[in-house]
Amino acid sequence: MLTIREKGPVWRLQAAPRELARGVACCGLSPNSLVVPDAVLTDLVPDSAYVECPTFFLQDKVGFVALLAYFVMNGHAFRLFVRSAAGESEGLLLAYPRLDDTTINMLRRFDRLAAEQVDDLCHRLEYFLGRLIEPAHTRPPKG
Repeated sequence: MLTIREKGPVWRLQAAPRELARGVACCGLSPNSLVVPDAVLTDLVPDSAYVECPTFFLQDKVGFVALLAYFVMNGHAFRLFVRSAAGESEGLLLAYPRLDDTTINMLRRFDRLAAEQVDDLCHRLEYFLGRLIEPAHTRPPKG
């Protein structure tokens, strides 16, 4: 997929293609933002369809958050990844769901700072996702 030139990270919401297509339509996003790899079509990895932001077909970060909210509020399974704008060759980090304790501990042995950053990102995402499903009247007032 063509990406726009941006210095920040690229976020990837990965899920089953049918649910992702429904979410894209429900949120009014371009159907061209939905990527269905060959692994989905051959049933090798059935839930690896994805939408990335920012990309050529989805530059609207609010639209991407709306898609994320669609998945959270409807209880659909998904994974959230983050990568460099330079591409997947620079690495693809699973940001949600949280890495299990064994994996985080193994990462700590290799690179303690990276493990803490990953763990912090996971905590912040879990907090954010939890806020998405809170009824508005139970949230503390802004200000």
